[in-house]
Amino acid sequence: MSEATTIAVPFSDCAGGTAELTWGQANMWRAVQRLGGAAERFNLPRWRLLSHPVPLARAVKAIRILIEQRQVLRTRFVAGADGPRQHVATDGTHHVSVIPVRRPQARRTAVRTTADMAAVRIDLDRQWPVRFGLLVQRHEVTGVVLVASHIALDGWATDRLLADLLDCLDGRHRLRPERYGPIEHVRHESVGISPSTRAYLERCLGSVRPAVFAPLTGEARSPRFHAHKLRSTAIVAATRTIADRCGTSTAAVLLAASAAALATSCGDRQVPMKIIASNRFVPRFRSLAAAMAQDALAVVSLGDTDFDETVRLAYRSATIACCHSRYPPAEFDRLRARIEAASSSTFDLTAYFNDARTMHPDGRPVEPPRRRGRSASPGSVLTRLDGLDDNDMRFYVRITSAASAYDVLLVTDSHLFSAARSEQLLHGIESLLLAAATGPVPVARIAALTGAAPL
Repeated sequence: MSEATTIAVPFSDCAGGTAELTWGQANMWRAVQRLGGAAERFNLPRWRLLSHPVPLARAVKAIRILIEQRQVLRTRFVAGADGPRQHVATDGTHHVSVIPVRRPQARRTAVRTTADMAAVRIDLDRQWPVRFGLLVQRHEVTGVVLVASHIALDGWATDRLLADLLDCLDGRHRLRPERYGPIEHVRHESVGISPSTRAYLERCLGSVRPAVFAPLTGEARSPRFHAHKLRSTAIVAATRTIADRCGTSTAAVLLAASAAALATSCGDRQVPMKIIASNRFVPRFRSLAAAMAQDALAVVSLGDTDFDETVRLAYRSATIACCHSRYPPAEFDRLRARIEAASSSTFDLTAYFNDARTMHPDGRPVEPPRRRGRSASPGSVLTRLDGLDDNDMRFYVRITSAASAYDVLLVTDSHLFSAARSEQLLHGIESLLLAAATGPVPVARIAALTGAAPL
């Protein structure tokens, strides 16, 4: 083989049906619509090189089995007068890309192929929401690629789907039938928002101050949204130290540092933040192949004493918020509109935090390995990434694992933060964490560490 080809993978006699979108799918559908349908930005790419090659025929059979066992792989998403719906097909055909590869170039080919497949929009009303690719050398598969639509799946479900495919390729693991798919989950959600979640959201929205951000003077840059990434090894150990001292999770420490940097930049002592919650609380939800992630609304306060208090308050706020992160997105909009109308104000809820570190099946973050007898390197690398022309997150922090380091991505609106200030904020988050790892940091000192004016 010298050029990429496709193989038809038909399926038939599968269970079908139609339903509304899950709340998580509806959440992403609305985000894509707000950004003019630029769905390729939200594609979720994955690839994996196999430790042992498998025959091409076995790989094709594995994909067919996976398609037959997972509703989402047989689903079209169609807009209608009453809103979008998902239609699960009983029969159809996937077309799997077959990419020739030479073993010394396998990794490079996998990265390039994944990027190329992810750069093309998935038209969900006429295409399946997941694309498959096989890296092949001499009729043996040496690697797999899949790209999923974020409307159909979230990161958790995409990772599980890749794991299921690898199990099928292994041949020794039998894929369990799907007893709880998107259609069953939509039935579960038909009860609507719980009274306790409604009450929580009402209280939370009632405590949000109308103005959070102070706009900059002058014209905004093009592209409008800055994007910077800080790779730091030092904050891994620092975050653990603070979490152990405060009796919280490392996620709470990272949330607290992000919220503190934003609050001090805005000259405030608390900020509303939307925490992207996986909502995989029970085994049935953890196994669901569908988008479930939603926004958990929390108001994070700096507290009155020191950053340790900020961490504990962030932990409490985030925990409560994530207990109330499952709701119909349209219901949240109605609640917000009613409370804004009653207070004659408009809320800015565009600050987001996303702990996107790789997860264990039970939902715990996979931490970089501890280095015994060695201290973390204080060095860090700041990278300026391509900006965005449009985004509905005006302040967005995402944490991912990178070997023995954390990558901290910060996306900011140039109407609010200059590029230089955005870089300063990232370094400020790191400085705050490193200082707090050596002992409690007074709240009055946080502004200086993050490069903001004193409160």
